Amino acid sequence: MEEKKEFFSLEKALKRIEEIILLLENPELELEEALSLYEEGMNLINFCEEKLKKARAKVRVILKEKEEYQIETLEKALEIFKNGKK
Repeated sequence: MEEKKEFFSLEKALKRIEEIILLLENPELELEEALSLYEEGMNLINFCEEKLKKARAKVRVILKEKEEYQIETLEKALEIFKNGKK
């Protein structure tokens, strides 16, 4: 696939990973091609992990404390609930 990974959406990257897995299951695949596909797949997996990491950081949670609402990141909200503070 000639498309640069920066222009991939998460969905396109996941679809390409599925394609690569199917190609790698071919027992007649030559070693060099398999290595190339494996490398592409690992790069796409890293790309997806980074996209998901950024998405998690953007998630905001609205917490109600008494009569006031506040917006927190998902990580902060989980920390608040873990420590028993509401």
